[in-house]
Amino acid sequence: MKNILWTLLFGAGSVLAANDVVVGSDVSKIQSELASEVKSQLITSEQAEEMELNRAETYEVTSTVSVENLELQIAEKLKDSIMPYYSIEYNEPTNDDDRFTAIVTEYFGKVE
Repeated sequence: MKNILWTLLFGAGSVLAANDVVVGSDVSKIQSELASEVKSQLITSEQAEEMELNRAETYEVTSTVSVENLELQIAEKLKDSIMPYYSIEYNEPTNDDDRFTAIVTEYFGKVE
């Protein structure tokens, strides 16, 4: 009986955590929506390093509403950007946080 209670408690915690985590399917949806709204190109931080790009600005975007709201906020920040590249890192799963979070980094070309 004790094991069943622990399983139920931990199982419920993982379900709760799943509500505030940006998962793979959410990432794909955000990236495709941003591609149509933003003129900058999405790259990974590893690609930025390989391309020897310079970091222009890094900022956190947070939503307590939904993944869709997070995407809207990211798009609003990037729409007016003149930087040609950006990368996004999404939040890690937590049990005590009800926010959707992304770290956006904008890059510009190699300075010669």
